[in-house]
Amino acid sequence: MVPERNSSRRYAVVKLPRAWGRIAAIAAVLALAPIASVSAQDAADGADLAAKATDPTAALMSFQLNDWYTASFHGLDDASLNQIVFRAALPFRLGDSQHIFRITQPYVSSSPSGDTGFADITIFDLMTFDRAWGRFGVGLTASLPTGASKLTGDKWTAGPALGFVNSSVKKLNWGLFMQSFFSFAGDEDAPKIGLANFQPIASYQLGKGRSLSLGNSALIYDFEQSRWASLQLGVNYGAVVGFWGHKWRPNFEVDYDFQNDTGTPGWTVRAGMTLLLPVN
Repeated sequence: MVPERNSSRRYAVVKLPRAWGRIAAIAAVLALAPIASVSAQDAADGADLAAKATDPTAALMSFQLNDWYTASFHGLDDASLNQIVFRAALPFRLGDSQHIFRITQPYVSSSPSGDTGFADITIFDLMTFDRAWGRFGVGLTASLPTGASKLTGDKWTAGPALGFVNSSVKKLNWGLFMQSFFSFAGDEDAPKIGLANFQPIASYQLGKGRSLSLGNSALIYDFEQSRWASLQLGVNYGAVVGFWGHKWRPNFEVDYDFQNDTGTPGWTVRAGMTLLLPVN
């Protein structure tokens, strides 16, 4: 199974789950709602959190709950896919080094094939280094064949991770994050996995905790097939808001995969809520 992206190869008609509509509506309303009566300090904190929330190398603890709905697939009629995705980012120190550990667990709630259940878990551990211009990181990624039958790649994978984010321009962060997944164990009959996932990073701060970013955009190269498996680009809008004594970031995103191969995703809509817990 392709790590951290929509994946399915048997197709049938499915309907948009009602839960997705509710999540999307709540996220859109919260994200578009004006943030009133904020102090200068609150505005500064919101801008800082907004920048870190869209930076996979930032030392920011966060817990996300997302709904990803792929409304179409290239070359197929009436096929769609829905995933509920939990993701947690946990910064920690090991000696003098700063690390970011992230885990992603998708749950397929509806699919073209009719199969539902948990998909494979993906993780990474990134050691980060702050610089005057921004930050860079090196580490390891992996996927675990924990998914349900027909929703797993049946392979253990691992590979290097590299990334950098330049924050030298006010209000703008830009960079690149790369994860790689190469199978080394698992079901011998399952296809080998060899993937590099290039995530372009660009985030512009609109003020009052609001931001536009490239979100889950991903350019995925398949070494086993010697081709680009995905050329997905999108735009994410989010706003940092305060309630229940914490900072949250509701967000809404639209993506399109320009890799026009039969069976690859077309349009994907994502809605989510992230709890932000700054590290002191």
